[in-house]
Amino acid sequence: MRFLPGFLHAAAHITAVVETGRVTDHSVSLVANLLTVFLALAIGTRIGYVVAARGTVHQMELVDRHFEGSRQLFERQQEIQREADLHKRSREELKTSYEVLGLWLHQVGQTLDEIYFGAASEEKQMRDKAEALISRRPWEAVSPPAAAASAEFYWSPDVLRKIRELQGPYAQFISQTRLAMTQPESGDALPSSRTEHDAWRHWNEVQSLITGIKTQARDDLMTTAPARQRA
Repeated sequence: MRFLPGFLHAAAHITAVVETGRVTDHSVSLVANLLTVFLALAIGTRIGYVVAARGTVHQMELVDRHFEGSRQLFERQQEIQREADLHKRSREELKTSYEVLGLWLHQVGQTLDEIYFGAASEEKQMRDKAEALISRRPWEAVSPPAAAASAEFYWSPDVLRKIRELQGPYAQFISQTRLAMTQPESGDALPSSRTEHDAWRHWNEVQSLITGIKTQARDDLMTTAPARQRA
């Protein structure tokens, strides 16, 4: 403390004055002034320590708030990144599942064509293939294969509903095509023409339903929603 030597000097002076018995007004005034000064210095020093301590606490609080804000910002950024990664992965899985759907729909459409045109063909190989395809159970022919089971999890309820709508028209198409292929040749072409017309009508209906499923799948992929669960 800077004022300590002066305080000690003043105390020695006071002691000397008292010991010598030479107490004068000047000495008393000097002692009083010195005590006042040193008291003020002591109080000021104490106040300085308190203010400095409070300033340090304030600075520490500012630092704590800064690090807390940085921590919260970092955690929020990490959360946003996790959400972005999850969304990206879900979109990739959704896209992959609809690729499986597109491949299967292509196979169904190809089967329809092979049955329809094979039944009307005069080539034995094409007719034999059409007959082999007709022998399959209708609900199996227009139901997604077991290999697509994991992909179905991501297909929208609208897509699944439209797939189920294939079964009725496809069964009618198969029925009319089988009838047209088994009808004996006769001079009356009217029944045969009517049967072929009905087969064509159901073929066209199934093809339209397939196109509707593809359109719905395209709409699903255009959205930004995460992977859907099967309804």
